[in-house]
Amino acid sequence: MMPVSEETSVPVFEIDQPENYGQYILGNPLEILRHLRTLQEQRHFITLYLDNGQRFFLTTILAIDEDGQRLVLDPPGQATLLQPALDATQSTTMTLVDRVKIQWRQAPLKMTQHEGRPALTAPLPTRILRLQRREFFRIETPKLSPLHCKFARVHSDGRAEAFDFPLFDISGGGMCLTGPISHADKFSLGELFADCRLDIPGESVLSVNIRIREISRIETASNEQLLRLGCEFINLPGTRQTLIERYITRLERERKLRHQALA
Repeated sequence: MMPVSEETSVPVFEIDQPENYGQYILGNPLEILRHLRTLQEQRHFITLYLDNGQRFFLTTILAIDEDGQRLVLDPPGQATLLQPALDATQSTTMTLVDRVKIQWRQAPLKMTQHEGRPALTAPLPTRILRLQRREFFRIETPKLSPLHCKFARVHSDGRAEAFDFPLFDISGGGMCLTGPISHADKFSLGELFADCRLDIPGESVLSVNIRIREISRIETASNEQLLRLGCEFINLPGTRQTLIERYITRLERERKLRHQALA
């Protein structure tokens, strides 16, 4: 097993680190409204983390009340999460738009009605973080013969729970996994998985440590909803990163050749 020096920790949100990400934080009300409207119009799924992030649920923006300076959100799909959502002193909202992370702190939520149905409401955010990481080139992996990552969690009673998720994309710094939406409540932001098995075609099966940085939901062209886990490689040795980057380069070269052939 590859050694891991980090333990599972309380989630860290970039919007709370202005000393590192201040240049990505927007405070202009018109800019904030523009990005919120995009999320509403495109019905982007949003992950709303309660308090320190140990509980979360998926939601969408139903309406933006500019006069009242309030957002209207879908309530959680799980009834057991409604009261924790209302009791939370704050929440952190996160989503991805074209691989740009959108994140803001949400004031306490309240119940309301929207078009005759229960909904949640909260004041419009006064700050939004828009973060696009550029340090690693990221590429989508093949859909017909997807790469797979196998990993497991050992519970306190000694019971092991195994997962085998296909990759959506990969970079030298991490990867995105997809799985059944029914597994959404099985993962926590910041959770660490050691000795995961990543099968790289033409290379080998690599052992990697991953930390879950994003949990969201995506919808396929066939309207299937999937769980999306954005994972960061932890303590990845240089030799294994080289193998991953070599595979990414080969994948990009093959795609360019296919595009040229079609042209």
